[in-house]
Amino acid sequence: MTNLKKIKLALIALTIGLLACAPTFAQDGMNPLIPSGNGAPPGQVPKAVPSDPLYDFGSALEGTMVKHTFSIKNTGQGYLDIQGVKTSCGCTTGDPSKMHVAPGDTTDIAVAFDTHFQKGHQVRTITVSTNDPNNPQVALTVQGIVKKQVEAVPGEVAFGDVKRGTEETKELLVNDLNPGKGTFSVGPVSNSSSNIKVEQDKRPDGKPGALIKVTLLKTMPVGPFDDSIKITTNRVPLQVDVFGNVTGDLNIDPAQVSFGIVPRGQDIVRIFKLSNQGPHPIKVLDVASSSPAVAATAEPVTPGKEYKVTVTLRHGTPDGQLRGNLTIKTDDPDQATLNVPFYAIIGQFKT
Repeated sequence: MTNLKKIKLALIALTIGLLACAPTFAQDGMNPLIPSGNGAPPGQVPKAVPSDPLYDFGSALEGTMVKHTFSIKNTGQGYLDIQGVKTSCGCTTGDPSKMHVAPGDTTDIAVAFDTHFQKGHQVRTITVSTNDPNNPQVALTVQGIVKKQVEAVPGEVAFGDVKRGTEETKELLVNDLNPGKGTFSVGPVSNSSSNIKVEQDKRPDGKPGALIKVTLLKTMPVGPFDDSIKITTNRVPLQVDVFGNVTGDLNIDPAQVSFGIVPRGQDIVRIFKLSNQGPHPIKVLDVASSSPAVAATAEPVTPGKEYKVTVTLRHGTPDGQLRGNLTIKTDDPDQATLNVPFYAIIGQFKT
């Protein structure tokens, strides 16, 4: 028998032997020729088990720090890896004591919840990513009620529409909601806009706190405005939003152009009115669009006092959402530019 034939016979015998042994290996799911599903040795799987995934702190005063430590035990056979910790908002943090947890060992997740500018019932979720194939995202929850220490009434200052050149004042009260904590003091008070004046005075009822006067000055330019009043107290700081709209002699009606949902392949026309309520006549110098799909023209109805503006959505505009602005230029020194937003959904729009 040649050497080549001997080698072939040996290989055949070896193959038969392996096939005969394969059922024995597979009886316990341990066939060495077939890799396990998770790449780890059989039975060496970690298991992340939180001791208590919910912490209810009951109630806490606004401005305090709520702290708690969660525990996650590895009850599996393999090492548990903490791959990351995410929180549901920036006011909450979570730090693990161990990133690589042996079987039977525990890692602690220290959580801190900052209650500044929070109020009412609050729920925060901490998500711990692990290598546990059956529990890769361990959810931990902190919840409770945050009680305000101080408040401003009203909570915001809304001027609404105010005619250009008008001075208007609104008031708010700063209240102490925890009178049992001792003396309550307010100040200083500040804001950003030079066209809004903020003054602090004593409450007319003599109670602890302050009366804040917010004055919109005549110098506020035409258009929407917003500002924030920052109020310092010996409890926690307060922030009160101030907003409104200064109207000029020129007004747009309606204030925006909505084409709605329109079919593709045809022109759609909308019309709005520009009116001049001032004593001096004005001219519309130009109307420009931010999108080539929308064109606009202005024609006088009553020269110097009223214009009709025709807006056309051109056919052939691609399907989808369309947003943009019309810019109207006038010779009015106070309202040289007016902006009118437009919106449309063309064709079979899909979210």
